[in-house]
Amino acid sequence: MRNQIVSGEWKPGIRLPTENELAMKYGVSRLTVRKAKEKLIEEGLIYSIQGSGSYLTEPEMWKLHPFTIESIDDILTLGKEMAFKIHEFQMVPNTEEIAKKLKNPQDRFIFQIIGVRYFQGQPISNVHYHLPFTLGSRIPVEVLNENPFIPQIENLAGIKVAEGVQSISSGRASQIVAKNLGIRQGSPILIMETLYFDCQGQPIEFVKAQYREEFRYNIRVTRRKMGIALATPVL
Repeated sequence: MRNQIVSGEWKPGIRLPTENELAMKYGVSRLTVRKAKEKLIEEGLIYSIQGSGSYLTEPEMWKLHPFTIESIDDILTLGKEMAFKIHEFQMVPNTEEIAKKLKNPQDRFIFQIIGVRYFQGQPISNVHYHLPFTLGSRIPVEVLNENPFIPQIENLAGIKVAEGVQSISSGRASQIVAKNLGIRQGSPILIMETLYFDCQGQPIEFVKAQYREEFRYNIRVTRRKMGIALATPVL
């Protein structure tokens, strides 16, 4: 349901189908639908009126509530609400740090994309993409647009992202980051480093994103064998 809302398939202001209709549509129980609706209410995507039903909120309300991230697909869905402006796309010398992450010590050079993500017209993160030389060389910069990069890179480079490993830390905005995000130098920022892998477990992209401190989202984790939710920490 979240995907249909965020993608614009369901328009703001419309009333959601009934719980029975949603249960039949998705092949789940009414209890599952009810829990999903509670989560959408927490995220600010819908609201309920007793005796009337549930309705979609306006997109301006979404940024006031953290999204729940359960998969790479959810990351892509969130990315659809953001625009990306490229500042640099160039070939740069490979470093020991990047070579260790991408497992490409044989590459003397890698491709680097630097830019800023915008959410509803406001800068939200300063982003560095690092691509192995063999993949980056397949991507013509003139065809890239403001949409999420992963689907574009998959299509242009002929790869498929299967998994991502993310680390999260805090830091202070440098002069350049502060300028790009419209904040003061030294302001607190959230740093997310994500390493993406293909179906063979080969690293194909390393992304370092530096977010304004007000950016928030939820992460939902489950036990693989039991499928029982353990926690939903807010970042």
